[in-house]
Amino acid sequence: MINKNKNFNRTVLCIMDGLGYSPREQGNAVVAAGMPNLTKARNQNLTTLIKASGHEVGLDSAKDAGNSEVGHNAMGAGVTIKQGLSLLNDAFATGKIFESAVWQKISTYPKLNIIILCSNGRVHSNIEHLFQVIKQCEKQNLPYSVIAITDGRDVSPRSAAEFLAQLPHLSVIGGRGQIFMDRYQAQTEMLTRAFEVCVEGKAPVVKDWRAYLEEFYQNNPSLSDEQVPPVIVDKDNLIKNGEAILLLNYRGDRAVETARMFDQGDYLSDAQRALVKDCYFAGILQYDAELNLPKNYLCEPPVISNTLTEWLCQHSARQYTVTETVKFGHMTYFFNGNKSAPIDPKLETWLEIPSDKLNNLYNKAPKMKAVEITDKLIENIESGNFDFLKCNLPNPDMVGHCGEFDAAVVACQTVDECVGRLYDVCQKNKVNLIVTADHGNAEEMTDENGKVKTSHTNNLVPIAICPFADPNFQMTNTEAGHFGLTNLAATICDLMGIPADPHFNPSMIKRA
Repeated sequence: MINKNKNFNRTVLCIMDGLGYSPREQGNAVVAAGMPNLTKARNQNLTTLIKASGHEVGLDSAKDAGNSEVGHNAMGAGVTIKQGLSLLNDAFATGKIFESAVWQKISTYPKLNIIILCSNGRVHSNIEHLFQVIKQCEKQNLPYSVIAITDGRDVSPRSAAEFLAQLPHLSVIGGRGQIFMDRYQAQTEMLTRAFEVCVEGKAPVVKDWRAYLEEFYQNNPSLSDEQVPPVIVDKDNLIKNGEAILLLNYRGDRAVETARMFDQGDYLSDAQRALVKDCYFAGILQYDAELNLPKNYLCEPPVISNTLTEWLCQHSARQYTVTETVKFGHMTYFFNGNKSAPIDPKLETWLEIPSDKLNNLYNKAPKMKAVEITDKLIENIESGNFDFLKCNLPNPDMVGHCGEFDAAVVACQTVDECVGRLYDVCQKNKVNLIVTADHGNAEEMTDENGKVKTSHTNNLVPIAICPFADPNFQMTNTEAGHFGLTNLAATICDLMGIPADPHFNPSMIKRA
């Protein structure tokens, strides 16, 4: 039984979502923003650059960019977790995925409707998985159609044709900001719209999807593939009752809503539910084990245990979490090891500040809710009611995805102002502060050729460790890239004055 010591050195974790480090100034919104407060926090305290991508966060390749899901998993778990993409690649390579009982069940249906974010971004999906499913369908003479969600966010903004051209049997195309890929039930009308198009056929029918995309680009010069309005490519190949439906997206935060719709009938009328009552829905992974969504899935998801939150709960540490809707699940579900509910409701307080409903066009309001998040965090720091507090400031990531440089600069400046406020309050109240990021984005708004870039990066991210409660700490290693996100959990324990869970990767700091 753990000796529960309640005399903690209070500690705050501030995550600047999507703010990485790059020495290149071109297209670097972080450099353009100046970031005087982050610079002060780093220069006057313990600092280095840490890994937030590739193998560090459980991805398949060292070149794989990080993302918020795996980043928050890594921070919360304190160890590297082999993520869904890596598990799936293994399952496809061995052929085990097609030996599963769920695939055998799919094979008994007259047709398979495949839904996928159609790109090689490898954040939510991998088009290579689609090719292998198509190959298996053709091997088994199983009729299929493809509902292709265009990306423009995790890949180049207008690259949809490159991927769509490789696909036979297209039935529907539509942007990820228009159909299916809502997150945290912020805009569930996207799910209803997807159903109307893919099942009820309520969308324009186009004979030539290439011409349709070109017309969209010409009429909307500032929009990307993310905002392509859905259209029907083959009206005779839509989802019909009694067919199978397979979602090949593997990242749970958005995919779970599609599972809710087809498994539970959420977002649908009774009449709409009747249209798919005999369909068999499956996901490539299970997106939420606690909610059992979906009920049917091809590959087991990663199992995460012994998280930082669990460890702090065992020590009776009072914990406070605040962010806005677009990152709320990351700070709760993913940080807690893919668990939907608090580990201990008596010790965890969660606050979700509603995000603006802008269809992901956060360049229109680049300050987002950062000020409100910071206000609430400061209020609860000063209350003295919590031992560990954390927030996520989403601006660099969500605005960075929009590809508008000036807006991304405002986003980074806003976050820096919030960091400055937190720094002053923590210093005044002798509360430890860690400022870092979950992955990169805003530091590379253009590629090497100056072309707009909206996707995540595999860059290192900055970290400032400010031991205001007890200054007698030093870094164990300051070499860039020596540490990563998985070293945060043990570092937080050291700052708080409790032993780290033996499962955690080593702390970045030690007693001076």
